[in-house]
Amino acid sequence: MDNIITGAIGVAIFLAFTLGLAESIGTVPFAVIVISVCIMLVIDFIQSAKEGLEEERQKKSSSPQ
Repeated sequence: MDNIITGAIGVAIFLAFTLGLAESIGTVPFAVIVISVCIMLVIDFIQSAKEGLEEERQKKSSSPQ
Protein backbone atom coordinates (compact mmCIF):
# COMPACT_ATOMS: atom_id res chain seq x y z
CA MET A 1 0.00 0.00 0.00
CA ASP A 2 2.91 2.34 0.69
CA ASN A 3 4.13 1.86 -2.88
CA ILE A 4 0.77 2.97 -4.23
CA ILE A 5 0.76 6.12 -2.12
CA THR A 6 4.31 7.13 -2.99
CA GLY A 7 3.75 6.20 -6.63
CA ALA A 8 0.64 8.36 -6.80
CA ILE A 9 2.52 11.29 -5.28
CA GLY A 10 5.35 10.82 -7.76
CA VAL A 11 2.97 10.60 -10.70
CA ALA A 12 1.14 13.75 -9.57
CA ILE A 13 4.38 15.72 -9.24
CA PHE A 14 5.61 14.50 -12.63
CA LEU A 15 2.31 15.37 -14.31
CA ALA A 16 2.23 18.84 -12.75
CA PHE A 17 5.80 19.55 -13.83
CA THR A 18 5.60 18.23 -17.39
CA LEU A 19 2.15 19.64 -18.15
CA GLY A 20 3.23 23.02 -16.78
CA LEU A 21 6.38 22.85 -18.88
CA ALA A 22 4.37 21.98 -21.98
CA GLU A 23 2.05 24.90 -21.34
CA SER A 24 4.90 27.35 -20.82
CA ILE A 25 6.76 26.22 -23.96
CA GLY A 26 3.54 26.33 -25.94
CA THR A 27 4.49 24.38 -29.06
CA VAL A 28 2.14 21.73 -30.37
CA PRO A 29 4.72 18.97 -31.08
CA PHE A 30 6.12 19.21 -27.55
CA ALA A 31 2.63 19.19 -26.06
CA VAL A 32 1.75 16.05 -28.05
CA ILE A 33 4.90 14.31 -26.80
CA VAL A 34 4.22 15.32 -23.19
CA ILE A 35 0.60 14.20 -23.32
CA SER A 36 1.52 10.83 -24.82
CA VAL A 37 4.25 10.26 -22.20
CA CYS A 38 1.84 11.23 -19.41
CA ILE A 39 -0.77 8.78 -20.70
CA MET A 40 1.84 6.00 -20.81
CA LEU A 41 2.94 6.88 -17.28
CA VAL A 42 -0.58 6.71 -15.89
CA ILE A 43 -1.28 3.39 -17.66
CA ASP A 44 1.95 1.89 -16.31
CA PHE A 45 1.20 3.12 -12.79
CA ILE A 46 -2.28 1.59 -12.87
CA GLN A 47 -0.95 -1.74 -14.14
CA SER A 48 1.83 -1.79 -11.53
CA ALA A 49 -0.60 -0.94 -8.75
CA LYS A 50 -2.95 -3.75 -9.79
CA GLU A 51 -0.06 -6.24 -9.86
CA GLY A 52 1.15 -5.08 -6.45
CA LEU A 53 -2.29 -5.40 -4.90
CA GLU A 54 -2.70 -8.88 -6.39
CA GLU A 55 0.67 -9.96 -4.95
CA GLU A 56 -0.36 -8.65 -1.51
CA ARG A 57 -3.64 -10.58 -1.69
CA GLN A 58 -1.81 -13.76 -2.66
CA LYS A 59 0.66 -13.37 0.21
CA LYS A 60 -2.16 -12.85 2.70
CA SER A 61 -4.15 -15.82 1.45
CA SER A 62 -1.17 -18.20 1.33
CA SER A 63 0.36 -17.26 4.69
CA PRO A 64 -0.76 -19.34 7.69
CA GLN A 65 -2.64 -17.43 10.34
